Amino acid sequence: MKLNSLTYLLLLSSSFIMSQTKAYIKTEEAKADLEELIQTFEEVHYNPYFKTSKEEFNFIKAQTIENWDKDSIALKNFVATGMKLTALLSGGHSYMDWQNLKLLPEIKRYSFLPLTGKIINGKFVVTKSKLSNIKVNDTVQTINGLGTLELYEECLSYIGGIDGFKNATCEKAFPLYLFFNQALQPPYDIVVSQYKRSFSKGIDLNELIEFINSEQVKSDYTFDIIEDNIGLISYNSCNDYEAFTKFLKETFQKIKDLNVDKLIIDIRENGGGNSKLNDLLLSYITKKDYRQSSGRYWKVSEKSKKVYSENKVYEDLFGKEFLKKYLDTPNQEVIESFTNDLVTPISVDNFFNGKTCFLIGPNTFSSANFLADAIKTYNISTLIGLPTGEYTNDFGEQFSFTLKNSGNLVFVSSTYDIGANGNKDVLEPVMPDILVDSNILKYSVKWLKSYK
Repeated sequence: MKLNSLTYLLLLSSSFIMSQTKAYIKTEEAKADLEELIQTFEEVHYNPYFKTSKEEFNFIKAQTIENWDKDSIALKNFVATGMKLTALLSGGHSYMDWQNLKLLPEIKRYSFLPLTGKIINGKFVVTKSKLSNIKVNDTVQTINGLGTLELYEECLSYIGGIDGFKNATCEKAFPLYLFFNQALQPPYDIVVSQYKRSFSKGIDLNELIEFINSEQVKSDYTFDIIEDNIGLISYNSCNDYEAFTKFLKETFQKIKDLNVDKLIIDIRENGGGNSKLNDLLLSYITKKDYRQSSGRYWKVSEKSKKVYSENKVYEDLFGKEFLKKYLDTPNQEVIESFTNDLVTPISVDNFFNGKTCFLIGPNTFSSANFLADAIKTYNISTLIGLPTGEYTNDFGEQFSFTLKNSGNLVFVSSTYDIGANGNKDVLEPVMPDILVDSNILKYSVKWLKSYK
């Protein structure tokens, strides 16, 4: 989930006339879209029922849609159902996007809950609030008489992946996901365990965007000098190889000029992209041979072939020879692509010989997870923070398709990637060398200062 898409949503919505009616979809069309979604997953995904057995999935699906007994259903209901069902399938890379142009009038009219939070020790604890009498660390018991634990669990059900990723995503976008909850409607009567009570009419979409994005990263990568001449690289996205090349050259020139000998690289908010950028970064801090991944299983399908053959970017990513092999392989077969080869870092100017550490957490995902895995496996640096947001062996090479009737965008993985150590049986995220659950940057500064 990319929360900055809220801004995109707002821009699109300006061209729509506000309607006082809800958006609906014909029941038969909604069911047809779900069948298209499931069939596509079964065709494209390496193992769609890794997380939930096919029998259990079909039982949950039947239970979910058994009340679709009228000619049409609310589009909001369909989107919530689609998100829940894709979340039951495998991996955080595969999901149905909540955005739908036909829902925009409802979203713009809706008043969103002006706080968010997470579950700590079985209680819903506020982590951000726009209300003057509800503060961070307050514990909210109910909203409009509904238990916050149950509301949060409902929102979690819209998100796929491992628990750390699901919770980090839900905490950020809790008010947005509550839009899809049929039982909760504004205004809000909020009961806090400290015997406080607050009433709120809610906030509009503009305020929600500002509220959610207020602490979101604005740049793909930045460099700062923090206390005691410690360098801080915030590497927030594996995006734009040429721009990152330039950024690293300029940054490590500054590091040399300023005699910086301690460096923090923060990848806690890096959701991935092109893992080749990681090789560029590592060439400045290590001379060790390493690999980010040992290989992958490629599920071959007609839909994947169409996507890969129609966009030249895939030929550049996969190589012409492999792409031809993929296109020539019969559908539903699996190509095993593994190697024992390691990457030797390229020689760079201004190689950094000082002490480094990397900050990781549940939003460290996809290609950033590859980076953390390589660092851990080959002891390149020290990882500080929380476990990453996906397993080292996980599903990847995501592409999208659009459902015919609803118009919802769905993302699906087509490969199963094996981590740097090559152990196909491991099902765990990258674990930090030093586990720190709060004030992670502050801790890392103190840790680096201990090295003279």
